[in-house]
Amino acid sequence: MADDKNITTAQEKSGLSPEMLKLQKSLCRGKSVIGIDIGVSSVNVAQTVVYHGKPTLVKVAVEDINTKNERGRENATIIALKQVLADFNTKQADIICVMPSRQTMVENLVMPLMPEEEIKGAVDIEVKTSKHFTIEKPILDFKVSGRTYENGVEKMNVMVAGTGKAAVDNLLAKFMPRQGKPLAGVEKATQVEAPVGMQVSAIIPLAIALENIIKKSKIQAEEALAIIEMGTLATELNIYSNAQLALSRQIPVTGFDLTRSLTSALFTDAGKLELTMQEAEAIKKEHGIPVPGENYLINGKITAAQVLSLLRPSLEQLTNEIGRAFDYFQETIQGGKVDRIILFGGGAKLKGLPDFMNAELGLAVDIGDPLQDVERLFDGLLQNKEDGQRLVEAIGASLGDVQGINLLPVHLKERKKRSFQLMTIMGGLIIALAVSAAVYVSVSMGVAKAQEKVRTAKSEYQLLFPRLQALKDGLLLKQYVRTRPDLGNVLKYFSYLPPNVYLTDMDLTGDRVYLAGIVTGEKEPKKFLAQMLADLQHGILKDAKILPTKNQLRRKEAVLFEIEGRIMPGGGGQ
Repeated sequence: MADDKNITTAQEKSGLSPEMLKLQKSLCRGKSVIGIDIGVSSVNVAQTVVYHGKPTLVKVAVEDINTKNERGRENATIIALKQVLADFNTKQADIICVMPSRQTMVENLVMPLMPEEEIKGAVDIEVKTSKHFTIEKPILDFKVSGRTYENGVEKMNVMVAGTGKAAVDNLLAKFMPRQGKPLAGVEKATQVEAPVGMQVSAIIPLAIALENIIKKSKIQAEEALAIIEMGTLATELNIYSNAQLALSRQIPVTGFDLTRSLTSALFTDAGKLELTMQEAEAIKKEHGIPVPGENYLINGKITAAQVLSLLRPSLEQLTNEIGRAFDYFQETIQGGKVDRIILFGGGAKLKGLPDFMNAELGLAVDIGDPLQDVERLFDGLLQNKEDGQRLVEAIGASLGDVQGINLLPVHLKERKKRSFQLMTIMGGLIIALAVSAAVYVSVSMGVAKAQEKVRTAKSEYQLLFPRLQALKDGLLLKQYVRTRPDLGNVLKYFSYLPPNVYLTDMDLTGDRVYLAGIVTGEKEPKKFLAQMLADLQHGILKDAKILPTKNQLRRKEAVLFEIEGRIMPGGGGQ
């Protein structure tokens, strides 16, 4: 009776038939992916299952974050998370969260072809020496996205994503209870509300969530799309070629910047005119970007022409930044040209923005519909069309899986693998128990009948045993690869030493390394060596130390050094 009442209530809210509600409820109990996007003003959730052989969106929800000040935001966000997830069946779901774009970086690297086990070390070195990755203590992940040719040489494209550990800890603190020391980036006083109590399966950047949606679209295969997602605090430009991410850039103009630009003071014949933030936000939402030449009065206080003049500097900065990204794309992708622009996010609702961008950039600009080409369990899944743009990232996350780029810390990924191993072992135990049960049944049901069951059970066990053995061998091999020093990676890392450092001797014995060399041109060589030692310990060595040596050169501009340490498992890189 309780279930019937729940179905009746849900039917009244959604207008669906009881049969459709029962189907939805049944599908949500099985294996699914739940995508979660925690925004500034709301928590947005989408759930996808495989139905009739296709990933199908079965449920979406938006819950506003009610907070009066920033200090109470953490608790208000956790409360909103609990409220919205209470209506979702999460028992067999993979939970995929989208990391806010202002806290992530995504870069496509062109790298030489190399064995799979060497890619991670090479990526770590590229990131540490790159000027683009400015995130401190990043959590990195990557995927090989294809092959390319550079000056006639075949190379591989590697998509690398990174985010700060503090940002990941802050996100996970909303889901999982803290254990031991407080998580980095989460102040003790800011979180009083108990977390949701749920394991997160994956964390992905916005660019990957949007790629999942683009892959479902019916665009021309050769079309290059520029997706601009403008939110309150971040704007991100992602270019997709052949439905794969080709370029990702942060744009330093946000929805908040546009609102703030409307609060600048104007001096008119009537005196000084200045809008409050509340007035500016209301005018931006209701009127957007006025058409040039229009000059009607808004709220009896400011004209349309004045609104346009206040917005124009930020809007021109926005289009200039986009134009520079397009030029870079064209230079690096050998003539790659963007065919059209699609707007997502809160900025997509800004009236007049498509027309302004079209006039400035000379490209067709459309407002994106995240549900346009996505399989849905039923029409009308999204009751409020205004929520469509808020759900973009959650829908994209729900269309993904945990096998791609995942910015979870390594120890949490390993826990997922161990859970799978445990399930495999349990499967073997169940088969063994089935064999024992069959033997027991033989006593009471007859020898002939029981023997047939034993043969069947043994056959199943024999089929499973090679898989278990292969899994075991694979795990041992991976353990070996993780722990053995990768000498190629080590030598490559040392090739990135500063140009004023000259190695005169190197000895590798097992996992131990000895370095000797000369540093030139440093006024404070001891300080320089201490920093170099710290960099080596952060990147490739552990238990490293500078050995005492006599400076026989007797020159102020040059000094000898000797360093001894052990190579990190796998050749370095965390």
